[in-house]
Amino acid sequence: MSKPFSVYKKALVAASLSVFSLAVVPSFANAKMEKSSSSYKKFTGRVLGANVRLRTNADLESNIIKELSKHELLVIVDEKEDFYAVEPTSDIKAYIFRSFVLDNVIEGNRVNVRLSPDLEAPIINHLSTGKRIDGKICETNNKWLEINPPAGTRFFVAKEFIEYAGDAGLKALTDKRIATASQLIESTQLLTQAEMRKPFEEVSKDRIVKCYQNVINDYKDFPEFVVKAKDLLASFNEQYLQKKITYLEKKASQVASSGITEETVSLGDTDGKLAMTDSLTDRMKIWEPLEESLYLSWAAMHRAKTMDDFYTDQKLKSVTISGILEAYSDPVKNKPGDFVVKERDIPIAYVYSTHVNLQSLLGKRVNLVAAPRPNNSFAFPAYYILDAE
Repeated sequence: MSKPFSVYKKALVAASLSVFSLAVVPSFANAKMEKSSSSYKKFTGRVLGANVRLRTNADLESNIIKELSKHELLVIVDEKEDFYAVEPTSDIKAYIFRSFVLDNVIEGNRVNVRLSPDLEAPIINHLSTGKRIDGKICETNNKWLEINPPAGTRFFVAKEFIEYAGDAGLKALTDKRIATASQLIESTQLLTQAEMRKPFEEVSKDRIVKCYQNVINDYKDFPEFVVKAKDLLASFNEQYLQKKITYLEKKASQVASSGITEETVSLGDTDGKLAMTDSLTDRMKIWEPLEESLYLSWAAMHRAKTMDDFYTDQKLKSVTISGILEAYSDPVKNKPGDFVVKERDIPIAYVYSTHVNLQSLLGKRVNLVAAPRPNNSFAFPAYYILDAE
């Protein structure tokens, strides 16, 4: 006896529904994970090694998405055998074919979301009709839209390379601190550029130093930012130092070329040795800016050293010159000294000092403890006098 047509119709519909179910329902393993995800206690995990592989699935044969850095943080949302399931990191993008998108809405059932704009790229999720997305046209292939990985996208990393770092909210807090530190460094760099375009007297050094110190002191848990802030601070200090040296040299040159004559103070001799001056004459003060600039250049390579330390170092490198001391009063620019040492009426050196009152030794034969100085392209070498007798 033949069966009624209605029986065959019901069987056909049932078969169709079975085929459809097989097409859209996840595999047993994935279904098991989705079921457990709701009860799994999420946490933030820290990567233990360098170049740890993040994969598309929980097996060693699956596609490698990227290599993770040591100490990188991940949100662990589930586990599967020897792997943890993790949320995508912020730098990972996903791609969907533009033909399935109309006015930022998906037009199609189970549209593939891929890891790169390529039909051969791994599928990492699906989107269905009516789902609204926020994407942009891919720069390398305009047939694709670049989007953030859809909610529910999971990647996998071997458990042996992950340790517990804190609750699930730790990564979000950490990401926020990273963004703040990065923004602070970037804004301070822009501030530095703006300040260094100003005249030296107007540069706000303390403000810039404070900004970099804030990163160094407040973000010690991010060594990469601390190192960058220290490097940028050192670079700024060097720029500031060079700007100050240029300013002081220009000021010294302007004073030296003005042709000012000053009254001097004679200190006299004590047992043939000239005493160090306790007060500077106006002529000696002219050279203070130049000496300060030389000290600052030296101090940049000798941290926490004073000007006394600078002159102690100069004395260790000094030479002794002898001859008759005479005034060098020619009204020329950039002259390398106020005095000239002669031997048999032939000049052998230009000299100046902020330590010794050389005016009191005019016309006398002297032995001078001298440190080399720039001679500004004059005919004879120049020296700074540290001591005299």
